[in-house]
Amino acid sequence: MRSDSLLLTLALLLVWESAIPAQGRGAPESGASSALAPDAAHLKFKPAEWRSLNERQIVTRPLAGGHSKEIAGFGAMIADASPDEFVKAFSELRVFKSSETTLACGRFSAQPAIEDLAGLEIGDKDLYALMRAKVKESDIKLSEADIARIRAAAGPSPYFSGKLKTKLAAEYKQILLDKAKAYAERGETALDVYADQEEPVSARDASAAMVKFQAGSARPSQLYSLLGQPTRDIPQNAESFLYWALQKFGQLKPVLSLVHVVIHRENNRVFIAAKQIYSSHYTEAGLIVAELIPFSDEKGAKRTLAAYTIRLQVDMLGGSMGFMKRRAAQPRLLETLKTGLEGLRYCAESLLVERQI
Repeated sequence: MRSDSLLLTLALLLVWESAIPAQGRGAPESGASSALAPDAAHLKFKPAEWRSLNERQIVTRPLAGGHSKEIAGFGAMIADASPDEFVKAFSELRVFKSSETTLACGRFSAQPAIEDLAGLEIGDKDLYALMRAKVKESDIKLSEADIARIRAAAGPSPYFSGKLKTKLAAEYKQILLDKAKAYAERGETALDVYADQEEPVSARDASAAMVKFQAGSARPSQLYSLLGQPTRDIPQNAESFLYWALQKFGQLKPVLSLVHVVIHRENNRVFIAAKQIYSSHYTEAGLIVAELIPFSDEKGAKRTLAAYTIRLQVDMLGGSMGFMKRRAAQPRLLETLKTGLEGLRYCAESLLVERQI
């Protein structure tokens, strides 16, 4: 698979895609630019972009990254739904559950337990990668401590039998649980150093730098200070939870992700952020931030302007050809972002219809 195609599908790891029916809803009867102009001034939409938004089109832009291996994009849309429907879609993982790319997903309890991973099945390819994992030579992302645990479970001369696969799956699930529990208790300081490749990568440093860069380039918000905190320390005006998802895109290996979500309300708007805390393949750090700005049309109907930023730090973007890979992948990332936002809008609007029935 070409590198730009790989990045296109990787973008969907955090752009939650859902099924979209062939028929779309009609364009809004009135423009939103006059109603939204003061609240959306920081987004700096051009007149042509406002026209596109009013016609239910998705507006996208490339964004600068804070790391040589980072690729980023911005997208915006208007939905015939309130921020509450978006919050429900995120909180209940609706967008994952309705997506054909999702093999399994689930929310962790406030105090993560092994039962939270009951729906997760580890495939044979990942189990084989676990059996063969070594420091600096692993086909699955693990820390040195993770690899030591896996090798201890596998034994000195492992044979890829049914018994060993069961043992490896149980140990890997326990490692995932320990990562979730550690993050819930200690926040960003609990993130590991990936030791799967020649050069170790600190997930904690990569994540902190990504959040800091995003905070510096966006509207000031308390949201960014919450993203590194333990889930138990999140204030009452915010919601926080961890989830896991196993997704499959084309010819890529299935990717297992652990993600921290923070839903934060500031005055009349809602911010939703999802930060990667672990990924089994490809991505070293990931962040999405959705800013939901509510407004009413001329008939008093509740609507939302959703502004959406995605950032991914991808291991394959290192090296001397990294710049060329990013340049080739950027347009396709934005196209994928557009598809994901269309699915998210459909999900939110469907929830509004359900609530009105």
